[in-house]
Amino acid sequence: MDEIYYPNKNLSLDESMVLWRGRLVFRQYIKNKKHKFGVKLYILSEPNGLVLKIRIYNGGEKDMQGELGHSANVVMNLVKNYFENGHSLFMDNYYNSVTLCKELISKKTYVTGTLRQNRKGNPSEITSKKLKKGEITMKYSSGVGVGKWRDKRDVLFISTEFDGELTSAENRRGEEKQKPYAIIPGGKLLS
Repeated sequence: MDEIYYPNKNLSLDESMVLWRGRLVFRQYIKNKKHKFGVKLYILSEPNGLVLKIRIYNGGEKDMQGELGHSANVVMNLVKNYFENGHSLFMDNYYNSVTLCKELISKKTYVTGTLRQNRKGNPSEITSKKLKKGEITMKYSSGVGVGKWRDKRDVLFISTEFDGELTSAENRRGEEKQKPYAIIPGGKLLS
């Protein structure tokens, strides 16, 4: 793929399961997937679904041990051919951390996505803050913004590209709501 195609700015990283009913040493069980048992794949793709790179999870991952941790090492391995070109990487909370975002921003790769509440390096003044519906709070450090927004529940997010301003956006039912630029598609760039 690298020889015949170079992707646009936006990249997406997620995992997928390939159904496997037989015996396999590295077969996985993920309760929230349609196919609960199977082979776990880490996939780097464009927003339109074009797959750029795949990594198969084989259990041990001995070659990927390091100070960043397993999920961050998966990200660094899949995105390494696209560093220093200003790509925007969108990921879910399985991969995101403040440490990973600092590492990627040093390689001129932007990150946006949800963030787990209990990750190391999360600013405690953001994670512990109580918000009313529609409120937002954000903290920036070394080019990384960690924010919390309250909708029906708290949404913790991280971004090195977007700010914490609110804008009008339609929800699934077509109703207008105020949402942070970092959460809606096509958000506002930090200046």
